[in-house]
Amino acid sequence: MMITTIQDVLKEYKSDMERMELRIHESLGTDVPLIRQVSKYILGAGGKRFRPLLHLLSARLCGFRGHEAEYVLGSVVEYIHTASLLHDDVVDEAKLRRGRDSANSLWGNQASILVGDYLYSKALYHAVRLHNQRVMDVLSETTTTMSEGEVLQLMQIQNSEITEAAYYRLVECKTGVLISASCRLGAIISKAPLSQEDALTAYGKKLGLAFQITDDTLDYAADQKRLGKALGKDLAEGKVTLPLIYLMRSADEGERGRIREILRADEMAEGDLTYTLGLMEKYGAVRDALEVAQTFSNEAKAALALFPDSPPRQALRALADYVVQREM
Repeated sequence: MMITTIQDVLKEYKSDMERMELRIHESLGTDVPLIRQVSKYILGAGGKRFRPLLHLLSARLCGFRGHEAEYVLGSVVEYIHTASLLHDDVVDEAKLRRGRDSANSLWGNQASILVGDYLYSKALYHAVRLHNQRVMDVLSETTTTMSEGEVLQLMQIQNSEITEAAYYRLVECKTGVLISASCRLGAIISKAPLSQEDALTAYGKKLGLAFQITDDTLDYAADQKRLGKALGKDLAEGKVTLPLIYLMRSADEGERGRIREILRADEMAEGDLTYTLGLMEKYGAVRDALEVAQTFSNEAKAALALFPDSPPRQALRALADYVVQREM
């Protein structure tokens, strides 16, 4: 059977991912009730375990089979991702996460930050026990870059003049490096040749860009109920993403002035989102941004050309298609 869709991927690797899921919950290992409660809530919030899946597929692509290390590292990347979500939501003062109340709106900022810290520490705890220096090098580089990305984003809030290059750097730091590391670590634990490791690193980097640009663009185009996030959330938070960068480039002076006002305002007024969405439509900003995401997705697939055809390679290609074809 050819693996061509996300459904095929999840079906083919169902038992592996069930084992991964078990590992993610078992490895928390704490008798502090609040940590258990918050972690269980956010880890159970309906995420697709995208990074652990990428890690598993990358390891399998390099010939690694079902050893404990791939499940350990799968949970490590998921803990790092979850910790960053907990901290993100505090910084953004977010009320929702994947359509449910965010952890900070239920337990408060202090609990969210401290449980995020616990998850980072736990990720490190499990990774160190693999006694693999290269794994530690990649993880420490990754978490450092992610933290830089968070600060960069804070500095760019309400900056309507942000360049495309600065935006890409931000996306790479915030999203790309962890997705890329998830893939790269699969090659490292498989002791794959450097050419394969580089190919998987490149695949992850391009995939991360495709994933985040699509995510940012769906903020102006998505069906809220399906994606479980409010439309125009980035605009309300003063975050300038690719569709808005394209809009500012095409709009006339009056329209640009109005967008700047919307970004600078403490909160969005009635009609602000409708006005912005109208301009997006007028200048084709959503379409253009999604085309860029598609280009990155194609480049991600091209990075896998080094590997012969196999179920893991088909699955990784299917995931590159999936990230840009999520529900509009």
